[in-house]
Amino acid sequence: MDLSVSSLGREHLAGSPVLPRILHVFCQVGSICEFVDSRTIRHLKKDTEANKISYFIIDTVVLLVSSCKVEKMQSMQQELVRSTLSLLYKVWKKVKLLRSSADCTNRKNQLQSREYEISKAIFNLSIDLASPACLEPDVVRKCIFGQAESKFENFILAYWEKSPNLYRRKQNTQNDDPISAALNSVFNLGTAPDAIIESFVKGLVSCPAIASDELDINSFLHEVHDSLGDAIKYRQDIRVLRTEGPSDQTSRVCVREEHFFDDGTVFLDEDAFAEKCKHAFKNGYSIALRGMEFRSEKVAAIASALADLFGQPSVGANIYFSPPRSQGLARHYDDHCVLVWQLLGCKKWMIWPNPKPLLPRLYEPFDPLDCTLDDNSGRVEVLHEGDMMYIPRGYVHEAHTDVGESQMNAYAGYSLI
Repeated sequence: MDLSVSSLGREHLAGSPVLPRILHVFCQVGSICEFVDSRTIRHLKKDTEANKISYFIIDTVVLLVSSCKVEKMQSMQQELVRSTLSLLYKVWKKVKLLRSSADCTNRKNQLQSREYEISKAIFNLSIDLASPACLEPDVVRKCIFGQAESKFENFILAYWEKSPNLYRRKQNTQNDDPISAALNSVFNLGTAPDAIIESFVKGLVSCPAIASDELDINSFLHEVHDSLGDAIKYRQDIRVLRTEGPSDQTSRVCVREEHFFDDGTVFLDEDAFAEKCKHAFKNGYSIALRGMEFRSEKVAAIASALADLFGQPSVGANIYFSPPRSQGLARHYDDHCVLVWQLLGCKKWMIWPNPKPLLPRLYEPFDPLDCTLDDNSGRVEVLHEGDMMYIPRGYVHEAHTDVGESQMNAYAGYSLI
């Protein structure tokens, strides 16, 4: 740790066997396992010799991993890295618990590593780790467009940035689809709404927005280093909202989104936050969570394969869980192309033709919508489970779960996309 204080010392340590050896120690010391597995903080408050040694080893690992250049860690055994990551993540969870305890503040012998420092160490270790959930672009292409390559080519030539298009899924083949199977396991599909909500709001951390043209990930990490691992923030990470239609169906007055939480609210108590989300859902609010490609390894694999398939630098993944007979987002258009995958239930969409000669560019200011859009001029589609729809950037659209009794399934009008 003394050597790591200077940049020259860190450079020498990065090229030595010190780091893999200390990681072996980190994974094998029993007191560290006891530290992360303890269900209370009462035991952790004791200044025992075992606790002091555990804290010292953890601080050393965090400092060395955070200090080392990424390329210096590429030669380490992946099995060792995975074991370290698993234990380091548990340490991070425990540190959050310790920091929330007033009795554990300002103690001389407590763990010195902060949450964001442990988060940076986790990121550095993960950056060159092969993903066990990786997918080939061809697998995604076949799942969406079918076996023949000509179908994907036809989509690019006929629809890409030109026109919306709907792809119906064959229900008898849906269970054999690796993408559907992966997403089912991520979101606990088939369970009650409360369980689905818990599956994606529990254990969340804040995810600062990364621009799609960001070229230097280390520069980005330097900018946000002290916010890594923070609790999620409203609007930046999640939105809980509903859009009420006008009482007079002939009215052309623009409707606005109503939010359940105030802008910038930070959710420190995840159990209380989950309960509020369930309450909001029962009262007609949809839950929209961004950055799923950073929150789920399986979603990340799908997003990465889609990016390769379409030749894009990256693909973002959001989820929207809506209650029956409701509308979450108000009528709008996007500055990026959208692929909508209906994971659960049904949803009715209305899409209007793009009246402008040029499609919007990424990050440019949005033009106000014309509140007098004729409903009869919009294209109407009802998506069922497994269906996928493409919406080009710039095309105004809205969606709601009021699809009519004949369209509802066993989930009584819930929708997850």
